[in-house]
Amino acid sequence: MILNVKYFGVLADITKKKEEQLVLDESNLTVNSLKSKIESVYQELQKNSYSIAVNQTMAGMDVTVKDQDVIAFLPPFAGG
Repeated sequence: MILNVKYFGVLADITKKKEEQLVLDESNLTVNSLKSKIESVYQELQKNSYSIAVNQTMAGMDVTVKDQDVIAFLPPFAGG
């Protein structure tokens, strides 16, 4: 499975990347499992609050990601 992962704001600063492509051998990977994998690589993320979107839709932790999905790690934001 290939996932396109994008990082925004402070999360891009932590990862030193705006995006990356992950190649994983797993199927039935949930957002929560992916979050754990990413946090094991970028441990500083664990100290931050953020949301995760899958294909431009805010996703719950139990959502299953699929091949070619675009996963966005989004810092807190405020609107006005």
